[in-house]
Amino acid sequence: MKTILLAILLLLHPVHVSLTGIEYDDVNRVWSVFVKVWSDDLYADMNLGRSGGGVISGNREERFFLYLSDRLIIMEDGAPVQMELLSATVDGLEHRFTLRATGKTVPGSVTVINRIMTRLYEDQANMLLISLGGLEEGYRFTVTDTMKSYKVK
Repeated sequence: MKTILLAILLLLHPVHVSLTGIEYDDVNRVWSVFVKVWSDDLYADMNLGRSGGGVISGNREERFFLYLSDRLIIMEDGAPVQMELLSATVDGLEHRFTLRATGKTVPGSVTVINRIMTRLYEDQANMLLISLGGLEEGYRFTVTDTMKSYKVK
């Protein structure tokens, strides 16, 4: 009975969450990033366009890349790193993305900005798992908290 009640509550109030993993290889200065989002939420948020205005257009991969580079930003000492989309897979219910970036130098600080679906849902939670040097941490971004900074040195 409790299981049925929980299932009904989830149907009435869906979970709005994404998962991002970021790993930094300080020897090669390479950022490895994965993002997992619900497909229906992704398309609804993509239809809102870029954060600063403008349409997200192009072929499938270009649209995904424009969306992700607008909503997920990694900065080294205040300068954004330029990511590239390596893969985009869909299983019907969720999209999974793999991205990579090369850093310029060993940063003193790293800032992660995550605005995935924050204009779409007031209860959006964007979970982050980050591995940076000796630091391994989880963090929860919300609509009002979209930025987290880390000291590296």
